[in-house]
Amino acid sequence: MARTTEGLSFVAADVEISQDGATWYEISSHAASVAAAGGDRTTGELNVFDDERPIVKAGKKASQDVTVRFVYTEETNGPFNLIRGWDDTEGGVMYIRYWPKGKAVASYCFATGAGIITNFLDPGGEAASGDVVPGEVTVKCEQLTKTAWPTS
Repeated sequence: MARTTEGLSFVAADVEISQDGATWYEISSHAASVAAAGGDRTTGELNVFDDERPIVKAGKKASQDVTVRFVYTEETNGPFNLIRGWDDTEGGVMYIRYWPKGKAVASYCFATGAGIITNFLDPGGEAASGDVVPGEVTVKCEQLTKTAWPTS
């Protein structure tokens, strides 16, 4: 089999966040990374007396976590202030969607449903460092869905 030429890097990704799944805020100019985790399928197994190998069966899939790191700013509609407000007053509900290849025709969009903010970091840093101050949010959701963009 020939090696693929279709690999891509995440440098052109587009990232959006929402509190209601209808009004979206483009944060690509602030976002620094997106990491998806979880979704593992549980399994069960049981050994029987007359075989060396167990009987293995599939169970349910676990929820998924999506973590977005972004540049901390104090802009009114910047990601930090938006997410802080949602975390404090909206019960921690948040939606995330992103396009690894960017918003190009037929590129894939990965999206959470109504997720729950499980981790939201306030800014911090070191006096001697010249590093940009990061922000970070993690949302737990049922699953990430994959659709081609534009969807309609």
